[in-house]
Amino acid sequence: TDLQEIGGPVTQAFRDFAAEDGGRELRLEIEPGTYLVANAGALVCTIQDKVVTTGEGGHTFLKLDAGMTDVLRPSLYGAIHPITLLPGSGQSSDVGTDTESVVVVGHCCESGDLMTPLPGEPESLGERELRTAAIGDICVMDGSGAYCSGMSTKNYNSFPEAPEVLVDADGKPHVIRTRQSLEQIYQNEETVGGLW
Repeated sequence: TDLQEIGGPVTQAFRDFAAEDGGRELRLEIEPGTYLVANAGALVCTIQDKVVTTGEGGHTFLKLDAGMTDVLRPSLYGAIHPITLLPGSGQSSDVGTDTESVVVVGHCCESGDLMTPLPGEPESLGERELRTAAIGDICVMDGSGAYCSGMSTKNYNSFPEAPEVLVDADGKPHVIRTRQSLEQIYQNEETVGGLW
């Protein structure tokens, strides 16, 4: 989307309104966070487990070492993020062409930690056709640059905040936030004596 291209007609419509309404000017405010940064970030995690349930309504589940603690949008309002699976070996020759229909879930072990809900339905399992995966493979959830870190469920189930890495224009990675330590999670807690 070219903001200059769409902004021209909007500006003209505002000018026309002012001219027709005795000089009354309208003011338009836009919060372009998603537009500017959504596709600038991705959650990179690992497949911890693969579980196949049987019977009517059975699914293949891929469990990640991340989840709603890092990207809350799917669990909160059924947001859909592009997902790419890459071989844990790091070898592009291992990508393969086989696919499977899977449900991707997070590490919080609760029904709300769903990374592939149906669109707009955060509590409904949505299957995705993805590359056939194995434990140890890499999962990349794109479109995670807007609101994901800011909306994260900080320390939920005692999971630490994830590290953040910035890749500069030359492709060089820089750690801009380290993984939170266990001590940092409970550093503000106080012991209360005499309760037992």
